Amino acid sequence: MLAEPARKWIDVMEEWRFLLERYSETPEANDERIQKLIRRAIGDMERLRRREERK
Repeated sequence: MLAEPARKWIDVMEEWRFLLERYSETPEANDERIQKLIRRAIGDMERLRRREERK
C-alpha cells in the first residue's frame, strides 16, 4: 500500500477498508455505534468492490 499511490478506486477502497478494520480494534472504537458505522462502511465498500469487478 505504501509503495505507490492508488491508481483505481478499488485500490483506495481496499486501503480504507484496511484502516477501518485496524481502527475498529482500538479502544477508541469500542462504542457499539462506532462499530455499527464501521461494519456498514465496510459492507458498502464490499458491495462497490463486487460491482466494480463485474465491469
